[in-house]
Amino acid sequence: MAKKITFHSYKGGAGRSSTTLNVLPYLVNALKADAAHPILLLDTDVDSAGMTYLLNKAEHFASKENVDVKKLLKGDVMFKTRHIDDVRSHEFLSRFLPVGELVGVENEAILFLGTNDRDPIDNNDIDGTSEELINRLAIFADNNEDIRAIVMDSASGSQTVANFATDFADTIVSCMRPTMQFRMGTFRYLTGRADRNQSQKIVLLPTVVPNTDVEIDGTFQREEALTMIQRGANKLEGRLVINTDFVKDDCFGINEVQRFKWLEGVLYKIDNEKGLVNEDEKLAASRYKKLAEILAEN
Repeated sequence: MAKKITFHSYKGGAGRSSTTLNVLPYLVNALKADAAHPILLLDTDVDSAGMTYLLNKAEHFASKENVDVKKLLKGDVMFKTRHIDDVRSHEFLSRFLPVGELVGVENEAILFLGTNDRDPIDNNDIDGTSEELINRLAIFADNNEDIRAIVMDSASGSQTVANFATDFADTIVSCMRPTMQFRMGTFRYLTGRADRNQSQKIVLLPTVVPNTDVEIDGTFQREEALTMIQRGANKLEGRLVINTDFVKDDCFGINEVQRFKWLEGVLYKIDNEKGLVNEDEKLAASRYKKLAEILAEN
């Protein structure tokens, strides 16, 4: 049975796509994924196509000849949900691009379906197909233990495509900057999920957490933010299953990486090729690895 994982954020700007990208190689290792047992990666942020751009595959998926996530969402792509013996011969999976080498692992260990962000998609095109598609993908995941995981980089908020990705998942990585608006918005969003009795596991993941504390109006902000996030999680105890491993004094989310302010990259690949020198990169890499191990255990 394939794991079903979605990376989501209440609003844009949380570093969700770069977080997803950096967790992937560690997830490959944790799940022992390879060409015969791949991870499927879908860019369901159909307006921004962040993952598609990070992997430099925008031109490929802009071609009318190639299947992309929008065609999948509109019901233009049919596929069999039964068990498959050969991953690459499957009529659906053969449309995915191998991208493992781009993050430093075996190329066909990660198969990617990106988004053509040039053609707009109407929510009405999705509403009629999303529930059926979720069911088909879920059956496909359940029937194929050789697929290690299906990972979605979601759109933000409660957009139709975001709801598709989060409704599909067994585990949602809820990415949030530690700022006030992210804290308030994220817990309002999660409270809404609890009110609707949605049962996915939530991994609460503060992102881009500053490496240095700062005192504002007499209050040190790191402790204040951590306390408020812990308090928000406690209020949802018993209503949602929330993993809080990343909201502790000794492990406060994914720290800010100076490199990513200018040029997104994959720390795992950089580490393997020349080693990580900067302390912020070493710390972030260890946190990405920790997250991958949590996701592999769920």
